[in-house]
Amino acid sequence: MKSTYTIATMTTIVLVTWLISGQLDVPEATGDADAASTPHNDIARVQTRLSQAMPYTVKITASGQTEAKRLVKLRAESSGRIVNLPVEKGSRVKEGELLCQLALDDRQIKLDEARSNLRHARLEHQGLKKLSKQGFQGDVQIAAAEVRLIKSRANLKLQELNLAHRQIIAPFEGLVQERPMNIGDYLQRGQVCAEVLDPDPLLIVAHVTEQELGDITLGGNASVAIRGGAHRVGRVSFISHASDPVTRTYRIEVEVDNSDFLLRDGLSAEVILTQGTVMAHNASPAALSLDDAGAIGAKVVDADNIVRFIEVQIVSDTATGVWLTGLPATAEVITVGQELVFAGQRVETVPARELASGS
Repeated sequence: MKSTYTIATMTTIVLVTWLISGQLDVPEATGDADAASTPHNDIARVQTRLSQAMPYTVKITASGQTEAKRLVKLRAESSGRIVNLPVEKGSRVKEGELLCQLALDDRQIKLDEARSNLRHARLEHQGLKKLSKQGFQGDVQIAAAEVRLIKSRANLKLQELNLAHRQIIAPFEGLVQERPMNIGDYLQRGQVCAEVLDPDPLLIVAHVTEQELGDITLGGNASVAIRGGAHRVGRVSFISHASDPVTRTYRIEVEVDNSDFLLRDGLSAEVILTQGTVMAHNASPAALSLDDAGAIGAKVVDADNIVRFIEVQIVSDTATGVWLTGLPATAEVITVGQELVFAGQRVETVPARELASGS
């Protein structure tokens, strides 16, 4: 009896095992049939655009601001009371024009006294030299007379400068930016009488990156758009040899004509530097991809419908797309589906509507 149950149990296990194995084999066979009905050489479908290289003027655009070429604080070289301030703040002045005048006081008197002392010292020196030739004066007396003569000449020069320093004049043509003193104020030596700004030529100061720096040449032309609608054409007058320690950018200066003095210091400006013309393609940034090495490129389809990855260089990024160099003069660029295909793969190119519908 016990053996009968044992045989029945084993038989049941074998039957169940056989049934299970049969059920598993059925889907496998079905899968093989399906695979066989599907071609193994399916061709991926992508959308492309035929791109033609065009002449493109390479430009570097940098934000900046206007800056006066010179700004000088005129300080008194002699002390005295101010008696004349002929120029108001904001006025345009010419080189050599009087800005501040100090009181004469005893300057003229000291100058006249210095002249008299010099004449006396000169006569004394000449007389002693004659007596020395006759043997009546020694070398010590002659040397002492020479010292007095030298001191008299130095004092005369000092008094002439003291008289000249009572007038503070404009060192160049420009605008009086500040005039902190008033008539009657006592101006100490070293105090500022006026501040003169030289607005012509005006500088446009901008900062460019390390990559842009190599394309900028000293003396090169630049177009400047200044806030308020003014436009000027200038030239690059300075390129820094040291970068800013914070931004790591380089300072450049563009000189523009401002002989009418209409442009002011500190205005926002945009500098456009033209760097010549290259043959380039215009493409959407979405058409770009990276290869395994991290190089930027575009995937194109050759005459045999094979995908090729071509490394490109971006020369400009504009509102209408990026401008690229590195592609052939004519290239069929993949614009949709490039992320799903790889270099060396054969593809089928289709119109955009057909690709979108999936038919």
